[in-house]
Amino acid sequence: MSLLEADPYVGNHCESTTLVNLLRQREIDLSEPLIFGLAGGLSFIYWRTKQMPTPFVGGRIKPDTLSENLANALNLRLSVHETSSVNRAREHLLAELDSGTVVGLKLDRYFLDYSTDDFRFAAHYVACVGYDDDRFALVETQPLGLRWTSGESLATARSARGPMSSRNRAFTIDLPEGGLPDLPRAAREGIRSAAENFLNPPISNFGYKGMHKVADLMPHWLDDLDSPAESLTEICTIMEDAGTGGGLFRTMWAEFLAEAAEITGTGEFREVSDAYREVSKKWTEAAGLLKEAGVTSSRESLHSASKIVHEAADKEQYLMRRLLELSS
Repeated sequence: MSLLEADPYVGNHCESTTLVNLLRQREIDLSEPLIFGLAGGLSFIYWRTKQMPTPFVGGRIKPDTLSENLANALNLRLSVHETSSVNRAREHLLAELDSGTVVGLKLDRYFLDYSTDDFRFAAHYVACVGYDDDRFALVETQPLGLRWTSGESLATARSARGPMSSRNRAFTIDLPEGGLPDLPRAAREGIRSAAENFLNPPISNFGYKGMHKVADLMPHWLDDLDSPAESLTEICTIMEDAGTGGGLFRTMWAEFLAEAAEITGTGEFREVSDAYREVSKKWTEAAGLLKEAGVTSSRESLHSASKIVHEAADKEQYLMRRLLELSS
């Protein structure tokens, strides 16, 4: 059985795609970029521990916070269920599906039947829209779309441990009483939240400071990484292809700002949107140079990528200051 009356929405980023499908079941039809922006989704993070062979370079806020921020922005009721028990996790999922509710799931796609992923990532999201006996229907991002997987593989994927993982996390959304709040105000608040966090990072690994930090480290990655060829290719994939919508989420942010210009009537948001499209191209170029360095062991490519990321950091710092002014 499937709980969706129409074809599912198949978007770019896993958590925002999941939220689009959860909201559509509640007859709230918002675009993926708008959902990303209302939640203040844009950010930057560089992270590496001794246990991580490959540094993580991310362009959005922490996993789970996109859902939480969106619920706060739209006065939605977000119900989250976590358990260390595989059996209780399955029972909860079946009960929600039997009640007619689409369920968001957090998992590691690496373990699903249809996965071709060659790396582990335990903070991936899908919308579970139905089941048939012991097979479950999941809505993935492009180009996968609607996929079916076995109950056994789903259980393994949901209980997988690793950085940013949760204990069989499932979540649903219910409508607010009295309908949605004022969207123009919510859009401005999402912009302001993202700008404030970007400009005032809690540590130097985040925001524009994190960009400069990773740019300083890039020229040394051929020496510092255990397996540069594998790691640099993986970093490129995460930055450009792994659900970011291109340009480390900057393209999606630009699309949100263009929509915010229409919603709020503030034309200057469109100007910043255009500027962010150019920034997005810089991140795409930097990702390509990292991959090139991994394939050819080119130090020149790493130095070029470093220069581009420093430029992007300066430009984004300026643009976020502008957005803070426009949204206040």
